[in-house]
Amino acid sequence: MTRSFWQIKGETRSAPRADSEIPAKCDIAVIGGGLTGIATAYYLRMLGCQDVIVLEKDFVGFGASGKNAGFLLAGLSEPYSRLVVGMGPEWAIRLMKTTLENHDLIAEAIAANKIKCDYERSGSVHLASSDVERKEYDDTLELLNRDGFRADPIDKLPSRLSGFSGGYYFPQDGKLDPFAFVRGLSNGIQVAEGFEAVELRKTGVSVEIIGKGGRLKSEMAIIATNGYLPLLDGFFEGLIFPVRGQMMATFPLAKNVLGKAVFYANFGYDYFRQSVGNNIIIGGLRNRYLKEEIGFDDAINNPLQSDLSTYLNERLGVNDFRIMTRWSGLMGDTIDGLPIVGALPHNSSVIAAAGFNGHGFGLAMVVARDLAKAILKGERSDVLDRFSLRRFL
Repeated sequence: MTRSFWQIKGETRSAPRADSEIPAKCDIAVIGGGLTGIATAYYLRMLGCQDVIVLEKDFVGFGASGKNAGFLLAGLSEPYSRLVVGMGPEWAIRLMKTTLENHDLIAEAIAANKIKCDYERSGSVHLASSDVERKEYDDTLELLNRDGFRADPIDKLPSRLSGFSGGYYFPQDGKLDPFAFVRGLSNGIQVAEGFEAVELRKTGVSVEIIGKGGRLKSEMAIIATNGYLPLLDGFFEGLIFPVRGQMMATFPLAKNVLGKAVFYANFGYDYFRQSVGNNIIIGGLRNRYLKEEIGFDDAINNPLQSDLSTYLNERLGVNDFRIMTRWSGLMGDTIDGLPIVGALPHNSSVIAAAGFNGHGFGLAMVVARDLAKAILKGERSDVLDRFSLRRFL
C-alpha cells in the first residue's frame, strides 16, 4: 500500500475509529469511505436520516479521495470547447455550473464544520503543451467568456516553465488538502473502518451486506467505491475501469516557486502545485503508460515516477529537490467520461454512485446532495438524470 503526502501529513491512524462497531441493522448503509460515500452520509444526516453508517475497508480517505492533488476545478478533464461539441452548449453550461456549485458546497462544508484543510480559492492555470492544445484552449477561452464564465488569457509564462505555449487562467478554481477535508467531513458520521464488503444479498425489499468479519442488514445500500466497484458487483465490469494515477511530493523547497494557483497541462494528464509548506506536488504522465496504469494494484510505476522527476527538473525548472514520498491512487473511469448513479437493475435496494473519472472533487458533493434528496424527499435532479445508470441498460 502506498501512502500519499496528505495521508503522511495527516498521520493516518493505525487503529479503527472508536465508532467502528457494526450494528445488526440500519436504515441506510454506505459502502466506501471516500468523498462520495462520506458526503452522501453527510447530506442524508443533514436531511434527517440519522440511522446511516459508512462501511470502509481501510480508513476514511484511504483511496483516491486521500491521494489526489487537491484541485478544485470547474469542468472536466476535457477542454470546455470539447464539452460544447460533445454535449451541446446547454449541457456544457449546465456541467460547468454544476462543478462551480460543487466547489461552493465544499467551501460551505469547510466553514460549517470548521475543517482545517488549507482551502483556498487560488485559481487554476491551464497550460498548453502543444499547438493543438493551444488552439483548443484559445477556443475554450472564447467559449467560456461567451457563456458567462470568466477566464483570462495567459500570453507570457514565468521563465522557469519550459515547453508550454500559453494557456488561460480560471480564477474561480481552488485547492485544499483532500485527505483532511474528507476526514473532517466524516466527523459526527458513524463509520465502520476495517469492514470490507464482499457480497450484497437481496432479502425481500432490503439488502444484507456481508463483509470480512461481519454482516448487517440495511433497508438500502449505496455503493460509493468508485474504481473498485466492479470487484463488488460484476455488472460494472466493462462500465467502470480501474485506472492508476501516479504522484510524488518533494520535501519543502526554500521558497514558493509556483505561486498560489494550481496547474493543469497536457489535457489534464500533467498537474502540479505547491503546498502551503512549499512542497511541490506533481502527478500525471499516465498517457505515456496507458496499458501499465490499468488495474486494481496500489503500486508504484518506477519508470513513470522517474519521468515525473525529470518533468519537475526540465519543465518546471526545479533543480535542487529531494523526494519526500511517491504514491499511486486508483481512479474509476467510465466509457463515456461521466459518473454512474442509480439503482442496480438486479437489486433496486442498492444504488451505485461511482465512476468520477478523476474528478470526484468536482462533482461528488452535488451528486451526494442530490442523491440524498432523491432518496429522502423524492426530488428529481437533472444532474442525476444525466449521470443515470439507465443510459447503459
